Amino acid sequence: MPDAIPRTASQAGAPPAPVVEALCARFLETGVMLFEDILPADRIAALRAAYDGAYTRYHSRAARGDARYVGDVRHMITVDVDGPFNDPAVYANPAVMPLVHRLLGADAILGSFVAVTSLPGARDQLVHLDTPPLFAGATPASALPAHCLTLVIPLVDMNARNGTTAFFPGCAAMDRAEPPDTAAVRPDVPAGSAVLFDSRVWHFGTANRSDAPRPVLYNSYHRPWFRDCVNFGRQVPL
Repeated sequence: MPDAIPRTASQAGAPPAPVVEALCARFLETGVMLFEDILPADRIAALRAAYDGAYTRYHSRAARGDARYVGDVRHMITVDVDGPFNDPAVYANPAVMPLVHRLLGADAILGSFVAVTSLPGARDQLVHLDTPPLFAGATPASALPAHCLTLVIPLVDMNARNGTTAFFPGCAAMDRAEPPDTAAVRPDVPAGSAVLFDSRVWHFGTANRSDAPRPVLYNSYHRPWFRDCVNFGRQVPL
């Protein structure tokens, strides 16, 4: 299913309003979109160096009070908005934010800023939603407007060797109360590109078959009234 996840190429500055509307229409069909080349190689290199300098202490099976274990040798680490991470291109990228504001409203907030890192040998995660439905069973999930979107920014290439995030796109999958029984879409996402997905989309991290950690940044944007009370019992979100 090569076209199940729409792609948009990078361009200078924010996309014009008609393009934003067209991209939002495509996003609403799938709940997932790949943004190509939103960060240059030198910026990714600086982010990776800063990550390696600050967060490699989490690269073990040991439980830590300020990080969440999110699957086989995977940790969710709150990242300080400092140094190379203190950059609007990282936490409010101009290629992505017009869609975020169109889908969540102009008062959307950055609700959490974390890295999810799988270590070598990590197996597939279980298929999951990052947060439960707002109104489980009351109405089809896809009939409601989005309330939380997550931007995945890999610091290394996401692919079959390093692992990627596999998605079950589309409204039919989004409306299921249990994980879909269809084949997942496993996009290759080179470092410098990013994936935006709706929190109601079923997904899972795939196995890391490489000999190095696979860190990815997860920027979660919320409507201002929403708080993620599921993933941040042990650590601050931001």
